Amino acid sequence: MNILRRITLLATSIVALSSSSFAEQRLEFMWGHQTTRCTYLSPLTYTGPGYGLAYEWHHPAWRENSVGMQARADFNYGYLLSPAKNSRMYDLTLSLEWGVERLWNTESGFNFSAGATVGIDGGVLYLPRNGNNPAQALMWAGASLTARAEYNKIKLCRKPLSISESIEIPTLGAFFCPSYGETYYEIYVGNHSGLAHFGWWGNRPQVKSRLRADWQLGKYALTLGFDYRFQGLQCNDITTRLAQCSGVIGIKF
Repeated sequence: MNILRRITLLATSIVALSSSSFAEQRLEFMWGHQTTRCTYLSPLTYTGPGYGLAYEWHHPAWRENSVGMQARADFNYGYLLSPAKNSRMYDLTLSLEWGVERLWNTESGFNFSAGATVGIDGGVLYLPRNGNNPAQALMWAGASLTARAEYNKIKLCRKPLSISESIEIPTLGAFFCPSYGETYYEIYVGNHSGLAHFGWWGNRPQVKSRLRADWQLGKYALTLGFDYRFQGLQCNDITTRLAQCSGVIGIKF
C-alpha cells in the first residue's frame, strides 16, 4: 500500500506541475529535407522531404530557477526517393522522453541548463520494392544528455524576443537490430537470439540540435527555428544513417 500511495502522489504531483502557470509548453510543426541509408533494405541512399510534429514541456519543479523537469514527444514522417527516383522509402518514427535539468539564470539575460532524459524511440523504414525484407524496425530505449542556452534581452517591435539553442545526445541504452539478411518471418517463428544490443556513441551515434526564436505576443509566443537530427547505427554488418534539416514554426504558451 505504501508503494501504491507513493506512485499516486508522484502522478498527482506531475499533473499539478503540468497545469501550473510556471510551466512552459510548445507545439511545433517541422518540415525539411531528409537523407536516409539503410543497408538492411538497400545499399542506395534515399532522399526527400521530412515532416514532424512535436510537443515540448519545461517546468522548474522542485526549486524555482534551480532544478526543473523536461518532457518532449516527436512524431516524424519521411517520404523518400532513390537516386533514380524509381523507388520509394517511407520513414515513420515516434520519440518520447522525460528528464530533469539543472537551471542557471543570470541577470544579464543569459540562461543555461544541463540535464539528462530517459526515453524511447520507435519507428520503421518501409521499402515496398523489397519483396522479402520490405521493412526495418527502429527501436531504442536509453538515457540522453541535454544542454540548453538562452538569451532573452532582445526586443522586436517592443515585444520580447528570446533566442535559444538546445542539444540532445543519446548516450547509453539498448537497441534492436537483426542479423544481415535475417527476415522478420524467421524472428516470428522463434529466432530471437542476438536481436537486442547495448548502444552507445560508438555503435549508435545520434544528435539532435534545436535552434529557436520565441517572439512574445501577449499571452502566447510565436516560435521560429531550425532543427538538425542525425542518427546512425553500425551493427551486424548493417549500416543505417539518417540526417534531417528542418525549418520549424510553432506556438509557445
